[in-house]
Amino acid sequence: MHRLAQVFGATTLVALVAACSNNTTQHEDAAAVPAGLTSSTAAPADSANDAPAATPTPRASASASPTSQPVKATHTDPADLNIHPDHIGPLKIGMSLRAAKATGLIVVNAGQETPGPETCVAAHWKGQSDRVWMVFNGKYGLRALDSFGDQKTPEGIKPGSTLAAVRRAYPHLTWRIDGDETPDAQRTGGDALVDVVKGDGAHYRINVQKGKVTDVQLESDRTGCYE
Repeated sequence: MHRLAQVFGATTLVALVAACSNNTTQHEDAAAVPAGLTSSTAAPADSANDAPAATPTPRASASASPTSQPVKATHTDPADLNIHPDHIGPLKIGMSLRAAKATGLIVVNAGQETPGPETCVAAHWKGQSDRVWMVFNGKYGLRALDSFGDQKTPEGIKPGSTLAAVRRAYPHLTWRIDGDETPDAQRTGGDALVDVVKGDGAHYRINVQKGKVTDVQLESDRTGCYE
């Protein structure tokens, strides 16, 4: 009985030593894993670390043209517009006073009554004296329009042109009835009327003095508001 107790005690001691030896071996094995390596049972890496790096947005070249700068529109100076058979620039015979104001090219003369259906309203080119005139009728719109500056007809007629040049450009011109008995072919002055486009409602009125053009106007074929 005493021998059995000794054997049992020895056996227990051996088991304890073996268990301690096993734990020590596992600890040493874990410590022997090199830094930076993970075992097959290690938790998966953070998904944010596995995501591909964001592609950098390319920076605009310093020489690239800015797109925020609006392109400047070019406009013809009103003094250089052509005098067409029924309009000068956007101002057209027959257009309403309201539409003419919207162009920004006219100024209504001060001291006139409120425009009405039969009222005549005088105006002038913006930036010019009121002698560079135009007149509107409430019912029929723009009745007459004066020119200024270097404005000229498509045929080149403008103040300073000769009567001979006017006759060549418009061989079918007529003269406004003014009491002058001089035959048309011999006249050197007066108001020459030229209807370039039949049926467009307008015509040229070219004032000639001593064989030279002094003024070029557009007139409506309708009478009223001017002589």
